[in-house]
Amino acid sequence: MLLAGRYRLDVEIGRGGMGEVWRAYDETLARAVALKLLLPQDTDATATSRFRLEAQTAGRLNHPNVVGVLDFGEYDNRLYLVMELVEGDSLAGVLTGSGALPAEQVADLAAQASAGLAAAHGQGIVHRDVKPANLLLDTNGTLKIGDFGIARFLDDPGAALTATGQIVGTGLY
Repeated sequence: MLLAGRYRLDVEIGRGGMGEVWRAYDETLARAVALKLLLPQDTDATATSRFRLEAQTAGRLNHPNVVGVLDFGEYDNRLYLVMELVEGDSLAGVLTGSGALPAEQVADLAAQASAGLAAAHGQGIVHRDVKPANLLLDTNGTLKIGDFGIARFLDDPGAALTATGQIVGTGLY
């Protein structure tokens, strides 16, 4: 399937409550990308707003420890977000496969996550769902923070899209 006359969808690499993530190929720039496609939302009226907010939030960031946003648009009445493709696995996948990591590696990963979060905080963005599944490791061991779907701009508290007192994110983290 060719989306927006440019992105050829290859294989689905992830799925969540709001969208599906595809490995895709940008035919215009001749490169592999990750493309998140918003699922049809019949019951969630805020899904479109949250998806737009994710694009705007992550799009404000340019840091080696944050998944880069490349494009955002709408095709066939569905919103899509094009991101840097991180070849590798999530920290959750690594931990499932190998168990506990050596202390030195944990310290390095924590430092990388902290650097990415500091960049986000410097832009007034709070991620609100930092967990191993949202920490991606590329083939060189570089950690990249992904999934800004429930992030919040500190300078725009009215755009949080959550009710006062509501818990967001993943409870265990």
